[in-house]
Amino acid sequence: MTDETLKNLESALQPIFPGEEAVYLTRLLEYFKTCDTAYYEAIDLPGDIKDDCILMAFEERLLIPQATRPGGAWQDRMLTLAPGTLYIMPRVVKKLVAGAADTGTFDSAAAIRAVLAEKNDEAWVSRLIDFFYRLKPHAVAYKIEAGLMDTLNRSAHAPLDLHDTVDLFVLVGMMSPCTRGPITTGLAWYEINPALYWDNKDKDI
Repeated sequence: MTDETLKNLESALQPIFPGEEAVYLTRLLEYFKTCDTAYYEAIDLPGDIKDDCILMAFEERLLIPQATRPGGAWQDRMLTLAPGTLYIMPRVVKKLVAGAADTGTFDSAAAIRAVLAEKNDEAWVSRLIDFFYRLKPHAVAYKIEAGLMDTLNRSAHAPLDLHDTVDLFVLVGMMSPCTRGPITTGLAWYEINPALYWDNKDKDI
């Protein structure tokens, strides 16, 4: 990133992480400008600050520790703060961060559109985005139950294949399956990436 793009990203982060938190988080995210992964020891921040930043980034699902087993839910991944630990930036987060570095603002709709458009045509992408934005208001603590997703999908004018749609959302980092529901057990829950709420604006998508 150039000096200008770093300033833009820091400016976008300031309303969410005031003060030095935004400064250090900008430096942390900079390591992912040309790649999707980084090892703990490659992140050049002071020890305590680095650990705090990585923890904060994990809580916001900006960085996810490498899975210890295939398909592991975000909430089940063990966060280790030690050399040799590999952190992964979800694809949609990378688009979100890149957009903020260019414009100085977070635009979740643009990030979602960019990552979904990599392998889907525009008409299909628009349907996927419309469905995702119908889900967001119904999430509780960023979590939404699969049965509710199915109800919202079936009420649409042109329902999607819910299984394939959710698989795609998980693949690009928009959501993750939960092994523990927030309210009750025995139901399938999904966690929506908290970073996709940062702009907190109604967008014309």
